[in-house]
Amino acid sequence: MPGKASKENRSPAVIKQAGIWFARMRGPDRARWRSEFERWQAADPVHRDAYAEAGAQWLDAGGLAATEMGRNRRLPEPRPALWQMPAVRPVFAAAALLLVVLPGFWLLRAPSAVPDAALVAQAEPQATRVGEIRAVKLGDGTIVTLDTDSAIEVRFSGDLRQVRLMRGRARFDVAHDAARPFRVEAGGRTVIALGTVFDVGIEPGGVRVSLLRGSVDVRGVAPAGGVAAVTRLAPGECFTDVASRPKVVRASPAVQQWVSGMLDFDGVPLGDVLEQTNRYSERKIRLGDPSLASARVTGGFRPLPVEQLATALAAAFSLQAERSPQGDLVLRRR
Repeated sequence: MPGKASKENRSPAVIKQAGIWFARMRGPDRARWRSEFERWQAADPVHRDAYAEAGAQWLDAGGLAATEMGRNRRLPEPRPALWQMPAVRPVFAAAALLLVVLPGFWLLRAPSAVPDAALVAQAEPQATRVGEIRAVKLGDGTIVTLDTDSAIEVRFSGDLRQVRLMRGRARFDVAHDAARPFRVEAGGRTVIALGTVFDVGIEPGGVRVSLLRGSVDVRGVAPAGGVAAVTRLAPGECFTDVASRPKVVRASPAVQQWVSGMLDFDGVPLGDVLEQTNRYSERKIRLGDPSLASARVTGGFRPLPVEQLATALAAAFSLQAERSPQGDLVLRRR
């Protein structure tokens, strides 16, 4: 939840920018705005909090009830939507007008330029705590956004740019340098890029690489006396060797949202949803009945605070949330 101090520091301009970015990142052209949005968000913690607050207001205003899951579960009637609130009505009115007059365009210009993420030393390991998402800027201008409980090591030299993902997930917005390909090592795989945007995550049983822009090569471990297999990804594709042979599939649209602190799901089993959201909190949400794991979830959620997430899921599936002796939250049938 955004802190009191950061909330007091939000200027009207920042609040307006957050509303604009929230509209863009839920629109049809969000992939086009992704890189610029991440730079804006990484520039100042106040930006991240303002964006999260815009998302929270959307959910409070009935965003969840407007989803397929909300309709199927007969959630209560939504309160006035975010774009109907006095403070942000002009922003959304302008966006709506542009959608009518110029289909395919959300806004005419970007927010004002903002400083980049903090510069980090090449030899300095970077890690996030559980529940923290943080962006750092490397010496070559590449911006790396670390997901919850993630860590990287950076090694740069005259002809080498190399990052090792030790745990978790990270997004790489790579600065172009034709003379020095950018390499990410993770779980026995090497991802090679020049200038592009992609995610790399270490998951139980393997590695997942999702490409948002540009192109990357994913290389495996070379067999004795052989040559490592190379898989080239196009934007929107995902390489995975999790629990199966290596394969390329279409990347889920939801993969783009995690850097903003929002997780989107479309028909995902509840058990899989909790596997993802529980990574963001020391306190976990458990299922009191294993059969609940197959219930399908559609909607956008913030994984924190965990109590609010448990309450939202309980309301969506007509469950009740109870606290276990260990402090976890357990969803049970009523």
